[in-house]
Amino acid sequence: MEGAFLLMLALMTSRVLGVVRQVIFNSFFGVGADANAYYAAARLPDTLYNLIAGGALIHAFIPVFLAYEKEKGEREAWRLTSLVFNLVLVSMTVVLLLGEFIAPTFVNTILIPGYTPAERDLTTTLTRIMLFQPLILGLGTVITAILNSRRQFLLPAVSLAVYNVGLIGGLLVAKWVPGVGIYGPTYGTLVAVLLQLVVQLPGLFKQNVRYSFVWDFRHPGLRQVLILLLPNALAISVAYIGNIVDTHFTSYLPDSASLAALHNAEMLQALPVALIGQAVGQSLLPHLAAQAVAGRYVRMRQMALKVIGVSMALTIPAALLLALFGKPTIHLLFEHGAFDAHASDVTNLALLGYACALPGLAAGNLLSGGFFALKDAWTPFATNTYALVVRWGMLYFLFQFIHGTEAILVVPLALAISAGSESIVMAFLLLFRLRRYIKRDEGMKRLEQRRRYQKARKQLPIQLSSNHE
Repeated sequence: MEGAFLLMLALMTSRVLGVVRQVIFNSFFGVGADANAYYAAARLPDTLYNLIAGGALIHAFIPVFLAYEKEKGEREAWRLTSLVFNLVLVSMTVVLLLGEFIAPTFVNTILIPGYTPAERDLTTTLTRIMLFQPLILGLGTVITAILNSRRQFLLPAVSLAVYNVGLIGGLLVAKWVPGVGIYGPTYGTLVAVLLQLVVQLPGLFKQNVRYSFVWDFRHPGLRQVLILLLPNALAISVAYIGNIVDTHFTSYLPDSASLAALHNAEMLQALPVALIGQAVGQSLLPHLAAQAVAGRYVRMRQMALKVIGVSMALTIPAALLLALFGKPTIHLLFEHGAFDAHASDVTNLALLGYACALPGLAAGNLLSGGFFALKDAWTPFATNTYALVVRWGMLYFLFQFIHGTEAILVVPLALAISAGSESIVMAFLLLFRLRRYIKRDEGMKRLEQRRRYQKARKQLPIQLSSNHE
């Protein structure tokens, strides 16, 4: 509860700052070509980061770190941490160089083929700048994983709020320095992720971290992390590939404001998803992992069911509030400067679709933590792949029936259908898995032994009486 509260508070602060950032951004750039290029340029860096690190690394690292610390002591746990850090540093550097090379082809043929050559060229340039972001974020994620494994949530939570400070700074530079334009917020993203890393360093030093430059691919702990990381990273990357697919389809929509409108609507929808799904899920994972390591599967199922039940009870009212108050909120916050009434109407239409996706997205974030605690990352990968296929299929299907100004609804509705069906599949699989594991629960074994003992004690006087007769 404490961890969830700290993360919710930080996420709320971060989202409020994010709204301030978006208000400033919309006022300067509206939903024009520069804004579209900026939003599209973030797709490749985000996907590459989540392929190597991101939430995937946190979910893979925490269960193995806790097990190593319990079974082999702190020294070996810190050696494992150093190995993971070194691997992320080298991997993200290689990814950065590769991304710089493939950026033009990726942007022109996959990401936004429906845009003009000038818009594609600008997107390519911004993408190459943003590709430095995954390297910094990857190193910061290792620090976040260490602090979360020690159940230290304050500084990782603060780092979420600090991120928007750098972005706001970049926007102010764009305002005050002539000629900077869209490059202000682009370079601001690099400052933002650097601040995220720096703000967590004091907490890392308090954990008496022992870093060593070691490189041992045969280390059993590293192999365990990689075994969990591969399907975990693929699962998260599948979700980001879904964003690339959405951007590809959006580039062909007749309304040029569509991509920027989808981004603004998704940002408003992301607040309840983050508060309910991300904050609760991130604070819940260490507890679920600890119970799984100790073999307390009954308690694990009880905690998971209670948290998921309460969280789902919150998402449905949140979705209704988004649908009812989305339009006046968009008008009040965003309709200033370059963000006109048409942009406001298109954004509200997209938000109605995203509101339908809220329950499924929040449930999916929470349910995936149960599988990661059981050191099973392949099931979330399989369900995410299933959701991507459904999402892609629904995009093609819905585009056959929704046209004109309402065509923007296709993208969020496809997400809502895929996320909802995925969460149902994940819930069924997790409960089925825990039902099987309950037979191995240490507490259940002791309870059965006690029952057998009490039954034997009750039968003993009867046997003695029979023998006496």
